[in-house]
Amino acid sequence: MIKMIRNTAIRITASVVNKIDFLKLMHRIAQSPAGEPHLERYQSLPHDWTNVEQISKLAVDLTMAQLLGEHETVDHHEIADLIKEIEIRYDRDRHIHAAAAIRVIFDHLFDHQNPELPFTSSDGRDLKHIDTLRQYRKKGLGVLYLINHNSHLDEFIFDNLMQDLKLGLPVFAAGQNMMAIPSIAQLLMTGSYVVLRKGASRHQMAALYNYCSALSRCGAQQGIFLEAWRGGARSRDGSLRYPKRLVAVRGAIDLDPGQDMVIQPVALSYSVVPEDLMMCASKSARTWLKGMNRLKALLNLPIHPMTFWFRAMENVYSRCYVSFPKPKLLSELDADWQQDKRGMEFDEFVALDAITQIARTKKIMASQLTARVLTRSRKNDLPKDKLEKTVRDEMKTIAIYHRQNFGQSPDFEDFIDQNDEETIIADGIQTLRNRDVLSRWTKDSLGFPSITNDIGLSYYATHGDRRLYSPTADQNIVVVGAGDWGFVLADVVAGRLLENKAYSNASITIYDARKKLVRHMGKERMGPGRFKDKPLKKNVFVTYDLASAFRKASEVIVAVKPEAFESQMREIISVSEQHLKIIIATRGFMPNSPLLPFHMVQNLLVEYERTDMDVLTLSGPLDANDLIESKILSGIIAGPGHFPNEMAALIFSPDQQPLISSDPIGIQAADILARVYALCVNMLMVCTEGKKGLITGKLFAQATEEARALTLAMGASPATFNTSAIPWTATFTTLTTDGPIKELGEKMGMAIKKGKSPNRILKKLSNKWRQSGKNKIQLVSDLESALACGEQREVELPLLRQAYKLIQPDNA
Repeated sequence: MIKMIRNTAIRITASVVNKIDFLKLMHRIAQSPAGEPHLERYQSLPHDWTNVEQISKLAVDLTMAQLLGEHETVDHHEIADLIKEIEIRYDRDRHIHAAAAIRVIFDHLFDHQNPELPFTSSDGRDLKHIDTLRQYRKKGLGVLYLINHNSHLDEFIFDNLMQDLKLGLPVFAAGQNMMAIPSIAQLLMTGSYVVLRKGASRHQMAALYNYCSALSRCGAQQGIFLEAWRGGARSRDGSLRYPKRLVAVRGAIDLDPGQDMVIQPVALSYSVVPEDLMMCASKSARTWLKGMNRLKALLNLPIHPMTFWFRAMENVYSRCYVSFPKPKLLSELDADWQQDKRGMEFDEFVALDAITQIARTKKIMASQLTARVLTRSRKNDLPKDKLEKTVRDEMKTIAIYHRQNFGQSPDFEDFIDQNDEETIIADGIQTLRNRDVLSRWTKDSLGFPSITNDIGLSYYATHGDRRLYSPTADQNIVVVGAGDWGFVLADVVAGRLLENKAYSNASITIYDARKKLVRHMGKERMGPGRFKDKPLKKNVFVTYDLASAFRKASEVIVAVKPEAFESQMREIISVSEQHLKIIIATRGFMPNSPLLPFHMVQNLLVEYERTDMDVLTLSGPLDANDLIESKILSGIIAGPGHFPNEMAALIFSPDQQPLISSDPIGIQAADILARVYALCVNMLMVCTEGKKGLITGKLFAQATEEARALTLAMGASPATFNTSAIPWTATFTTLTTDGPIKELGEKMGMAIKKGKSPNRILKKLSNKWRQSGKNKIQLVSDLESALACGEQREVELPLLRQAYKLIQPDNA
């Protein structure tokens, strides 16, 4: 019923919107008393886009040449039609009236700190490089504006400032889906070209590439939002991310030999992002109206029934700034790229340089600073009377990071520079209340407003946290597998990255090929399975894009199930050309095989002729719930040389004192066999007649001796199983004396003692763990693999064989 009502409301809204003539509305606003001064001023702007036909003709020629060169069958009329669909449809009258109308609208919605030149600081520091840009334009050079994307308003805000600066009208890409309403389509096409969001053919992609190239070659201006998110470029969590490669960028920087152009990064900074909770917390489109003065709306309803809501939205989006870092010539960037050792493509290098300049320049806003202060106060239980000191400490932290990583101080917005800490926080709290991030009425135990939307608070805090959106990460950790175990490991590592300044330039990504799961985790920012109510840490990125996940990876923690391990490792090795550290966290033998995961990786490295990958193992008595709830991590890292110490520092905090080993085979085998023997020993202790203490001691000694013999036969170091060895003793003792493996073994032993088959228990457990369709759980598969491994290496395993016969008396 609710869904039907919502769909009906959407259809009614769409029907009403379709009947609005937005062109006529823009003309009315532009010719109103508020719009006339702007209309008169904009009418004196130089004429723009006088070479539209020249650009389109060149785009057709370039597309034809490309496709013919690739031996494609191509028709000139088809390509001309494709370019006709894409090209800008500039109309000066629409341009001037739209600019004046938008200026009136934005003067109402935003609180400008510089009313004479909206969206800039009062001292003009955002525009200190604008004269350099003007000089390049006077020389006839084309300009590519690379911009961070927060809101659908970005393009209009940027274009509005460009008109006030008399720098012309850059053209932007507009999705074909936005052209459904004719009057909106005409308005957008005044300063846009059309792109297909999905399903573009090869010829359509070639046409887009070459239209962007033609724009640059003809000295035109174009703006491109640096996209990092699937389904759009707008930030979902407030962070700037490593840009995706875009056809439009590749085309825009494809020039004739000897030609040059300008690359101008642009940083947009919002106090209030109009779509904030829509983007980060999946809220409805009503998010756009948050903060509206409801009393004013009610009073205006009888007098202005059509515009009452707009009149009640004065300054609803608070402050916004557009900053211009120093522009660079493409030839300068090309020279820098030639010296760069990271092996990236030129368009990647250009986009990365731009996003770095944006991170350096983007302002810290009062709402963002407040969100960070509230987060810190709650985390450290700092009372409200310590608020001003917390503000100063947070500003100091931001300043230190900026100076260390960007070589300059951060740019705090004018409101922060001009007010004391109490006023700044009061403004920030009011802003977050208006956005329904903080409660208007209730307070928490520390005296702060209660949080009504945790994700929303994190969204604004992340906007002000440059550690998370510096794209020049020199350490890119990827956790493979978005299951419970992968989520837990990513959560632990992400926490270390946030807490330790040594990792301020590190990134953390969860990779999983399951698109539906990844989309859900990315959208809801929540964990999977039993952690569905546990939020992802704000610095965790989730993706199913194989190439983007591993292209820049430096450490890969593989936490998939054994049955998926080989195929996953083949993919990682295939797409990764750089040196990698592989940390194997997968638990269990390879399916139907006596091979450990470590052995499988070694075989694959030989098969693929790779000698540039260091392989480590992560094991120990680790439990997912314990890691999430208690943060107690007592694990074992094993591998060659100094790498285990490096990985231990990344995963474990200093007080957790992990065990470091140089024996990955022994450590991994001990971990797997400890689980198998813990199950068997607990089962046999219950169903074997005799004195319990004597039976327990005998079984413990026999299990240790068998595990030692098998592990040594697999190539392990004897030290892993000496009398004081922690890897086997700690894990085996922990799992045998407490936890789900102990409980399972005891239940199976009790069933055997009563003359029943333990298979019924295993099947029930399989269903409980959502592993229906399998006759065996992982422990039983590992038991079979251990027996096969013993046979292969001629190692007698009587305890395991006895347990296996009891488990499978009827071969069920």
